[in-house]
Parts: sequence; C-alpha cells; structure tokens
Amino acid sequence: MRLLCVICAAAMFAGCGKSSKIRSMPDAELAQKYAQCLDNAPTAPGKATACENLRKECERRREEQTSFVCRSY
Repeated sequence: MRLLCVICAAAMFAGCGKSSKIRSMPDAELAQKYAQCLDNAPTAPGKATACENLRKECERRREEQTSFVCRSY
C-alpha cells in the first residue's frame, strides 16, 4: 500500500514541472477546461486528479496575473 502511495505521489508531481502541458496551456483553454471540471464534477480518480491539477494552475496564475480568473464555483 505504501508503495502505491509513493508511485501515485511521484506521478502527480511529474506533471508539475515548468514545461508541463498545463503550464503552457493558453489562459482561455485552461479556464474552459476547469469550467468543465466544475460543471461535470468527475468521480473517476484520473479525471479528479486532472481537475485538481487544473485548479492548482488556475490558482498559480491568479497569483501571478491579477487579471486572470478561473471560475471558482
């Protein structure tokens, strides 16, 4: 079980690099994909993780660019 947790954590952090696909995504596309997550509220683990990564990127951009806003509800 511990090994599975380590593997999952490593997989999640692998997409956090500066050259990740989410970081290079245009603002409008990011906002649209995150809005879809909020509307659909996925329950599949992979989709839920992807939505969480989109949320984190929205927050990161919100801190860097005061004009950028992803939907929050």
